[in-house]
Amino acid sequence: MRTVPSDLLTMNLLGLEAPRALAILLARLGGIEEIYLAECRPLAPLQKRIALGDSEHRVIERALKQRALTGLPFWDSVLLELPSSPDAFALLDAVMMHVSFRGQEKGLSVESAIDGGLERLCNEFPTTLGASLTILSEVRCSDGLKRHLPMLDFHAFTSAASQRIVEAVAERLLPHGAIILESGESYHAYGAQLVSDSEFRQFMGQAMLFAPIVDRAYLAHQSIEGRCALRLTSGGGKSHVPRVVAVLGGRIRG
Repeated sequence: MRTVPSDLLTMNLLGLEAPRALAILLARLGGIEEIYLAECRPLAPLQKRIALGDSEHRVIERALKQRALTGLPFWDSVLLELPSSPDAFALLDAVMMHVSFRGQEKGLSVESAIDGGLERLCNEFPTTLGASLTILSEVRCSDGLKRHLPMLDFHAFTSAASQRIVEAVAERLLPHGAIILESGESYHAYGAQLVSDSEFRQFMGQAMLFAPIVDRAYLAHQSIEGRCALRLTSGGGKSHVPRVVAVLGGRIRG
């Protein structure tokens, strides 16, 4: 297979928004027939999903203080504070809530995606309604098999130091190369080589070892789902369209 030098990849992708960068990446991967997109709607506020008692409110109050001090994700902070009020069981039920994309995904031929279709769908998506458009890791290949485009969601506030750490983690998890995007509050990453289902499961397990730099809750929910998803548009409480800020080495197959 043809390989593209990383400096050429950088020239083509650096600074691009996610839809355009993904279209170029998909074209160079080769062998993909169809990708899948899904609409993601944010969950209702926690207090509207479960009945919160005094114990739950105390845990949440302490968790918010811990998050402000440490930068830990909200649910990690909640779980760390839970022993101080071990009867706040309603929070345990909320932790387990998973919203699946199964049955809601829509296919898009890679030919259409590369020819501007992915960008058009993102530009036309009504983010004012509170939802965002996501791309799923699962793809259908020309040999009829399903494979995955590896994806990562990081929990690291945007800064020069955080980006260096994100890149170092991505280099270890995605040795064949990757693109790093700033998502507004943190970072996303896409690998530059497709993986099989078994390789995908191993990838997710290895990524978990880097939590909380890689978002632990994201990895848990994507493992339950059996595939990953990352946001391509604003919406869902996010005003920033992810944009490429770094391209890592390795080889991208085309």
